[in-house]
Amino acid sequence: MNIDSISAPVNRQLLDFEKALADLLHSRIPLAEQIVRYVAGLKGKRLRPLLVFLTADLHGSGSEKTMLSALVVELLHTATLVHDDVVDNSELRRGSPTVNHLWDNRISVLIGDLLFSRTLTTMLKLQDARALTILSEATDRITEGELLQIENGGQFAVDEALYLDLIGKKTASLLNASCALGCLSVTSDEASCARMKRFGENLGIAFQIKDDLLDYTGSRSKLGKPVGNDLREHKITLPLIQALRQAGDAEREQVLTWLAQSSLDEAATRRILSFVEAQDGIGYAHQVATHYARQAEQELQPYADSASKASLMKLVDFAITREN
Repeated sequence: MNIDSISAPVNRQLLDFEKALADLLHSRIPLAEQIVRYVAGLKGKRLRPLLVFLTADLHGSGSEKTMLSALVVELLHTATLVHDDVVDNSELRRGSPTVNHLWDNRISVLIGDLLFSRTLTTMLKLQDARALTILSEATDRITEGELLQIENGGQFAVDEALYLDLIGKKTASLLNASCALGCLSVTSDEASCARMKRFGENLGIAFQIKDDLLDYTGSRSKLGKPVGNDLREHKITLPLIQALRQAGDAEREQVLTWLAQSSLDEAATRRILSFVEAQDGIGYAHQVATHYARQAEQELQPYADSASKASLMKLVDFAITREN
């Protein structure tokens, strides 16, 4: 299963989306044009616009507001990624050099700001206070998530509740906004849009836990970054949280000593990866991801069978079974 098969019911909308996005990203400043085109060329799964189109299709027939909503969430997502790479001093994004690595942090911040500006301009075209509220709340949560991650960077006493709060803010917030906006673009039914928001939140948490799992179980060729990268960046994720919780005192202290190194060497990284696997951190994290995936599926149960519902169900399964 892949994104292409899941997106089949809304392929036409996604093609139109790519054209509209290219128009929105145009800049009369040559440097800005060069960089935003580079960023656009690093396109990922287009998960957020896909969710907008599928949830709209689930509730009716897509409209101009559906397209605008898809553009807004993708612009906002891209802006946050550019800034995120500056904050994390990342060198790779989707297997290619980041903007800050190819140019510098000053330019990256300004490009992120430019993308935020395009987001705001597109948001205003929605002319819907409810949509603006959803997007404002998502932006607020994403920013809080970044600050929470910085505040707890290198703090190895992070517990599961804090971790779930963090990924809810950083990842699930924009997925739940995408689903709510897709619904809102075709219906004013508050109960349906609230259900879609819950669907997106649960999907987002499951998706991020799987993302964190892949840092232990994936491969560089498929991930586009080295395995164990989160450990090197001192990011504490659920597999490690569970492993530390299960370990004996002596073993826990040894792992914490390795983690405290300012620069984690390859040998220490391999030992920690083996430790997490031995303590069933990987199995436990998969169980939690599956729990949230099943919660997402429950939100789809009231809907009649349709191509869009089937794709959303497949997307939930994809979130926890993918390899990249």
